[in-house]
Amino acid sequence: MRLQVQKYHPENAAEWNAFVKQSVNGSFLLERDFMDYHQERFEDHSLMLYLEGQLMCCIPAHVKAGVFYSHRGLSYAGLVISAAAVSNIDRIVDALLEYVNGCAFAKAELQLPPVAYQRINKEIAAVLQYKGFISNRKLHNQSVALDQEIQVSPKKSIRYRNGKYEGLRIEVSNDFKSFWEEVLLPQLAARYHSKPVHSLAEIELLASRFPENIVQYNVYREDALLAGITFFIKGEIVKSQYTASSPEGLKTDAVAYVYMEAMKEFKEKGCSIMDYGPVNEKGGSVNKGLQRFKKQLGCQEEIWERWEFDQNI
Repeated sequence: MRLQVQKYHPENAAEWNAFVKQSVNGSFLLERDFMDYHQERFEDHSLMLYLEGQLMCCIPAHVKAGVFYSHRGLSYAGLVISAAAVSNIDRIVDALLEYVNGCAFAKAELQLPPVAYQRINKEIAAVLQYKGFISNRKLHNQSVALDQEIQVSPKKSIRYRNGKYEGLRIEVSNDFKSFWEEVLLPQLAARYHSKPVHSLAEIELLASRFPENIVQYNVYREDALLAGITFFIKGEIVKSQYTASSPEGLKTDAVAYVYMEAMKEFKEKGCSIMDYGPVNEKGGSVNKGLQRFKKQLGCQEEIWERWEFDQNI
């Protein structure tokens, strides 16, 4: 039997969300309440693939200038599959390519989650490569395996012993406003001439929709906010989405303190991976200082690839 490919429509939202929750590799990022917060920026072209009436795969996607993109409004998307579809990945990719060809898209691009998240991502990548996809971007992603012994460098842990962290306290809350306005926005502007992907209003909206998945860790000394990290919690995977320090926080290495304390907490809660994100600049080069900082906190590096199928090759 051939897989039937259906373009997503808003009336499919309940079915889509239920499928993502039960899939082997989905997360709250791929639910429509998260995806659609910035729907006006993208021409959605998400797909739902069925086998004999059973939903087997969802592909969060959009189109632009004749190219089919794994949704670039998300950190990753790729193929969200059911347990029943694990043995049918090659058929899913064939059905996707047939659909892309039938729509006369010039290219198709898929951004899978990091392989470290789950073995199935490695299997999907292998099928994509076999079917003619090529890697068009490589990021140096950093993560810590929380289900193993965390190897923090003495250069970081010594600050517990020399008093540098004395008097620091962490508050876990939904106070995104203080972090955004006092630390994140001014520091991104001053150091990188950039802004966060999410505005304060957007992150507050998303946190209201997913209060268990989006949390803010702020670190203070007395009443001074020194640094913060916004975490996205995806089941056993914890992703540091935004990280920033005030000038005073940089002097005390406050971000490292938050990371080390958060790793202990998430490890105790049974999480398996803390994803620190890539260390690449916009042009693709590696930020050596950021790479060194994350390695000192116990990170291992993975080359995270994005896959492209070009009809003209």
